[in-house]
Amino acid sequence: MKEFLWKDKLQILASCILLIIIWEVLAIFIDNPIYLPTVEVVLANIISIFKSEDFFINVLSSAYRTIVSFLLALISAIFLGIVSSGSSLFKNILKPVNALSTSIPTMVLVVLSLIWFDKDKAPFIVGIFIVFPILYEGVLSSILGVDKNIIEMTDIYKVKKIDKLRYIYFPLIKFQVTNLLVSTFSLAFKVVIAGEVHGQPKYGIGTVIQYEKMNFNTEAIFAWIIIIAIISFVLDILNKFITKKSFKWRV
Repeated sequence: MKEFLWKDKLQILASCILLIIIWEVLAIFIDNPIYLPTVEVVLANIISIFKSEDFFINVLSSAYRTIVSFLLALISAIFLGIVSSGSSLFKNILKPVNALSTSIPTMVLVVLSLIWFDKDKAPFIVGIFIVFPILYEGVLSSILGVDKNIIEMTDIYKVKKIDKLRYIYFPLIKFQVTNLLVSTFSLAFKVVIAGEVHGQPKYGIGTVIQYEKMNFNTEAIFAWIIIIAIISFVLDILNKFITKKSFKWRV
């Protein structure tokens, strides 16, 4: 098993090295940093960004918007998922709303958010509306997937509703949400940045990217893309750690 894991890691590493080589060759061939900067120039920009005074403020501002929008979407998804599982009327009312929110392109939602709300609130709204449908469907499916025999047994023994929620439904919701955590949180992070690009609040990764775009500073844009990828990678590791701690039996 370990041999296969090491083999996979070596193949991924080899793929990354190959991509970097192709990138460098193409950049040298094009010989125009506005279209495609070289690897070393982008690395120099990453170091420069890390050293800048506003780096942590911008990253923390985007992280704050992501966390708040994700938590609001999660709380809403759990509450509405529980309500929908007990009411077919409420579930059917939410179906078209949920379908509409999943079908609207992100950029259209960003534009509408900027029309309806101010530039500081738009990234929050975009993050909530993009992530909510995924979490809601996950919560609802986990509740509806409970074995009916277990529910009948709890009814026979007159188990309290609060105990049903605590010992049957919440563990399943926890399991489902934990599995969705990294994908939905990373998605929220990306769409919040997209909202910042167009809304341009005072601080945020998206604001900096838009500023660099206006100055045709492609090197800095590539540098921020790599930084975002690194943050997403860290989130992936964090999710695996949380999953391992939450469900030790799955190790």
